[in-house]
This record gives sequence, structure tokens and C-alpha cells, in this order.
Amino acid sequence: MTSAPEAEFHEVCAEDDLWAGEMRLCSVAGVEVLLLRTDDGDICALQKNCPHQEHPLEKGEFDGTILTCGAHLWEFDAFSGRSVNPDDAELARYPVKVDGGAVLVSVEGIEPKHSHA
Repeated sequence: MTSAPEAEFHEVCAEDDLWAGEMRLCSVAGVEVLLLRTDDGDICALQKNCPHQEHPLEKGEFDGTILTCGAHLWEFDAFSGRSVNPDDAELARYPVKVDGGAVLVSVEGIEPKHSHA
């Protein structure tokens, strides 16, 4: 039995460069992702555009827990990527790990999600 190959992770920033409640757009192997640090200190990587009408989420607001799209005020839980309002949408999440103080993200095989318009 062979095991699946390990995902390829790419360094995006130092862990200390991203503070609680902060978000930033970064490029990972040619894919733009939104990197966030929750109030609890968790680092998450999500798709950069709202699944509703592709509005850039970095132009919205992040309160340390909830990410709100600036176009139509759709709200997403930053840790899970699940929508809060409306409750039937989701953001693609990218695997994140911290190694030696560096934040690494993998984008392999993950496509952005889309929702009703």
C-alpha cells in the first residue's frame, strides 16, 4: 500500500509578521490567498474572493473572528471558512503550518468555491 504524497508547502511570511485580527493578501505558488490570524492566534488561509460575486475579501472587514465581504456584507467564520450570513456558502481553506517561526501554506488541488449570485 502506498501513501499519498505530502502536500507541498510554501513559506509566505514570518509568524510574528501577522498579528491577531490582521489579514493580508499573499501569493502562494501563483495562487492569491487571504492569510488571517484570528483573535485566538490561529493562522488561516482562505480563498481571496467572496464566493458570491468574486469581490476581493481583503477589501472587506475582519474583526478577528468574522470576515465580512465589503460588497454585500456576506459574513464568514475565519477559522472554518463557513458562512454565517447567509448560512449556505463556504470559502476554500488552504492547509497552513508553522515551522520554525515561518508560516507555510499549501494550495495543491484546492479550488476556490462559488455560491449563488
